[in-house]
Amino acid sequence: MNTKNPPCLNGEKVELATNLLRVFNHKHRFAIINKLLDKGGMDTTKLAVSLRLQESYILEHLQVLQQIGIVRSIDVLDGVKFVANKRAIRKVNEALRSFSQN
Repeated sequence: MNTKNPPCLNGEKVELATNLLRVFNHKHRFAIINKLLDKGGMDTTKLAVSLRLQESYILEHLQVLQQIGIVRSIDVLDGVKFVANKRAIRKVNEALRSFSQN
């Protein structure tokens, strides 16, 4: 190992990666993402009913998922729908695959 040039870590990227892993390691957030991938856009009420969780609890997790960029909100006539950001999820999956192969 080259000790003259220690590896440089970007703090912001490490924090983002940590938060992404936390998102996918939380069973309810993971369930929300899977439901959105399966059903497409859904509002908080439909998510709460289908996952048998409180709507306020769903909303808290959706806010976290939005901050990380895994979920996006879309304004519709009757309110707001949430959709999974498939591109971001694909990138996370590719990075995890690449990491696990090394």
